[in-house]
Amino acid sequence: AALTLLAGTGLIAFFADPMVDTINQFAKVTGSNPFFVAFVVTPFASNASEVISSLIFAAKKRKRTISLTFSQLYGAITI
Repeated sequence: AALTLLAGTGLIAFFADPMVDTINQFAKVTGSNPFFVAFVVTPFASNASEVISSLIFAAKKRKRTISLTFSQLYGAITI
């Protein structure tokens, strides 16, 4: 378990700096605040697949799919 934890920490450390650089460049290109990009745009982009699948399930308008849609959205909000 400790080895897995160390490997995960290493991966995060390796990819963190390029991610910060990318967020800053995106903010410069769009003319927006880097804080806004980091805390609003990035989470939307990472949850886009959940939103799309929730919309597909909601469009079916069945009781089971509506429950699944609420579960997905609730999970995305709380995480």
